[in-house]
Amino acid sequence: MYKKIFTAISVTGCMLVSTAHVSAGELIYRPINPSFGGDPLVGNYLLNKAQGQDTNKDPDMPDFGSFSETDLFLQDLRNTLVSDAITDAVEGEPGRTSLIESATLRVRVESLGGGGFRMNILDRRTGEQTTVNLGQTSAQF
Repeated sequence: MYKKIFTAISVTGCMLVSTAHVSAGELIYRPINPSFGGDPLVGNYLLNKAQGQDTNKDPDMPDFGSFSETDLFLQDLRNTLVSDAITDAVEGEPGRTSLIESATLRVRVESLGGGGFRMNILDRRTGEQTTVNLGQTSAQF
């Protein structure tokens, strides 16, 4: 008896479900992994992955691993001298100059006042001269 009632209820339920309005949409596959064409905004992931696999070396790129301790010390010393010259120019009165000379370069840092300075760099090998002006010279805001 219970079996007949259960069967009747099951059949009635299946009929109700099968007569209900069924709708389906289009299935669109969107890859999540950027390696398989995912979001184009994660292109930097692909670039980094490609650069990580790149085994080619640029022949013009310097090999920083070949610097000796002496080379690194001299580079630090040069950086400190230039930094001190710029600090003196920024903090000093207008017209104050500092001069740094090496076998290949001549760097002259001149205070312009108000925190500004001018740096003249002369390459002794080529004769090329570069001037860098930084900071305010006379404008008041």
